[in-house]
Formats: sequence, C-alpha cells, structure tokens
Amino acid sequence: MVARLRKKLSPLSAVVWTQFLSAFSDNLNFFLIVGLVKREGASDPDGTVTYIQMAFLIAYVVLAPVVGAFADKKTKTHVLLSGNMLKATGILLLLLGVSPAICYFFVGVGAVVYSPGKYGILTELTKSEGELLKANAQVEGSTILAILLGTVAGGFLAANSDLPAILTCLFIYMLSLGMTFLVPVQAGNPRIRYGQAAGQFFRDVGKLFANRRSRFSLIGTGAFWLTASVLRIALIAWLPLNLGIEDTDQQSMIIGVTALGVVGSAFLTPKLVPEGKLYRGFYFGIAMVGAVMAANFTHEVWATVALLFLTGVMGGIFLIPLNTMLQEEGKTAIGPGRTIAVQNFVENSLTVVGLFLYLTLREMDVPVNDSVIGIGLILTLFFVYLATQIGAVRQSFGRERERAAGGKVTPARK
Repeated sequence: MVARLRKKLSPLSAVVWTQFLSAFSDNLNFFLIVGLVKREGASDPDGTVTYIQMAFLIAYVVLAPVVGAFADKKTKTHVLLSGNMLKATGILLLLLGVSPAICYFFVGVGAVVYSPGKYGILTELTKSEGELLKANAQVEGSTILAILLGTVAGGFLAANSDLPAILTCLFIYMLSLGMTFLVPVQAGNPRIRYGQAAGQFFRDVGKLFANRRSRFSLIGTGAFWLTASVLRIALIAWLPLNLGIEDTDQQSMIIGVTALGVVGSAFLTPKLVPEGKLYRGFYFGIAMVGAVMAANFTHEVWATVALLFLTGVMGGIFLIPLNTMLQEEGKTAIGPGRTIAVQNFVENSLTVVGLFLYLTLREMDVPVNDSVIGIGLILTLFFVYLATQIGAVRQSFGRERERAAGGKVTPARK
C-alpha cells in the first residue's frame, strides 16, 4: 500500500498532504475549544480563549532553543512523525477531560516540533530559489486551505457537541502521521548536541538579525502572524458586536474567508513576485494593512467578507516571498532547521506580546473596535520600519544577480 502511494505521489506532494492534514486538525481543534469554552459557561469566554491560545504559543517560545537542533539532528520524517504524535496526545487528553489550556499546550509542543521539519525538508527537496518559492507557495497554499476548511469544519462540529469533533480531529492527526511515511528519508546530523545547540540558538538569532535580508524577513513574517492571531481572537468578539453574528459555525465561516484569500495568493505569488525580486512582497503587505484597518469600520457582512478576503490575498503575497528569502539566507548561514526555529521564536514571541496587549486593552474596558485599531497601528509601525529597509534589501538582490552573472560585485553590507 505504502509502495503504491509512493509511486503516485511525488516527495513534495507527500509533504504538502501531510501538512494539509495536520493544519486542518490544528484549526478544527481551535474552534472545538472555542465551542467547549462557550458551552461550559465561562464568565469571559473571549478572554479564556485568548489565554488558551497563548498556552499554545508559549510552547514555541520555550522550546525554540532546542527544536531547531532536533530538526537538523534527526531525519525530517522522524521530526514530522514526532510532531503529529504530540498533537494527537493533546487531543487524547482533551477526550479524557483534561483542561483545554493544557491540551492546547501539548498541541503547541507538537506544532513547534513539526514546523522546522516541514520547512526544512523543502530545502532538501528543491534545487534553486525558484523551485523553493514554488514549493513554499504550495505548502502555504495547502496550509491556508487547511486553515479555511478546518476552521469551517470546527465551527460546525463545535456548534453541536464535543465528542464528534474530538474524534474527527484525532483521526485526521493519525492520517497525517501515516502520510509522513511517504516522505523520503534523508539522514540528519547525529553529531549535533542539544546543550551546545541551546547556547548556539541565541547566537543564531543575532546572526540572522545581523543579515539585512533575513532581518527583513523575520520582522515581516512576525508582523504578519501577530496580526493574524490577534485578528482571529478579536473577530470572535467583534462579529457579535458589529454584525450580530453569535453562532460559532457562522463566525468560523467568516473568519475562514481570510484563509481563502491566502489560498488564492499561493497561485498569484510566483507571477507577481518573481524569483530574484522577493522584496516586492512588501508592497502587498502595505495593502494588507489597509484592508485590516478598513474592515474595522464596516457594518455590512458583504463588505467585511470582501475586506477579509483581500486581507488574505495581500497577506499571502507578502508572506510567501519572505519565507523563501529567509530560508535561502538561513540555509547557508546556520542551517534550515535552526533558521525555522529562530523564525518560530520571533513570530510567536511577537504574537504573545500582541495577545497580551489585546488582553490588557480588554481588561481596561477598551471597546473591541478600538482594540483592533490599536493592533492595526502597531502593525503600521512595523511596516514603517520595513519601509526604511526596503531600498537596501532591493540593492542586495541586485548584487546577488550580478554575482550570479559573474559581474563585478561590491560586497553587500550586513
């Protein structure tokens, strides 16, 4: 059976399907927990969900110093397998009645283990920046499609009862786990030592931030995921207030529209942001900021849906090239697994800070509309900084093209 599937699926397709199934369950799980919290009658369900989301993200921050070394030490298939097993453990604990925050923390541990393997293996399966850009587009597109479908499925299942959603989530994690056996096994580096790697991690952070292009990528992707995570939480409170939509299934469908936009961006990105000009994604990020801010002032469902879709499209065209840029720089600088570990650390640290600020505003009784505007202003500040760097990043790409053509090159400053 496995041999027949290996003949039908390319190695990259196997990675895409494994990631799709795993991400689908991640997002089904989130709305399962939203529904569970609401049915338990929590006094502040939106605040409770935010704390649970932070438990998931803290796993990324705490484990970042060693997880990249784990991804580079072991075979990438072993890494993907371990991540899915940990995620499934979190769901099993939920089935046994353990606190949702603890369960989601286990899912977060699985996700932080899984992520470096998912992205690191792309550099092993591709031979050029162009191939890597297309591979990233496929993985990001499938991931966001999984977010969309998992969000909608989670909303419908969570609106009724917990057990079917829990069992569905567990089954799909196990299916993703099985798909990892179709991914080619390539040897890791057994000489890596975790103690040394933990100390090296913070030097890796400094090295990537000292590099112009990787710094630009880290700050850009961090700003994107900060916005996406806070917006997903904020919309749960915003939709009933502004549009009168309180049902979990309807909320999940509207939130999922953003993910649908990112799916579309996976097809557009290689055409709009070609190889050698990855910095162009920045300009689409500016459009994403505008769409986020504008959505806060709408009171019609159709306008909200249209702006959230536009947010997804522009955000995806901004995100995918930045991921590619970072992987290219990090592969030669510190290794693919360690690069993704640094990226996860930066992105999730920023996201935890963003969620903390959102919670602080809620506790100060700031209206949710004003809170969203506040997060939008923070995102704007990130883009103001990126705007000061775009010229130097564009010049560095020009130097790389000269070097590739064999021309005379002035060394790029870091």
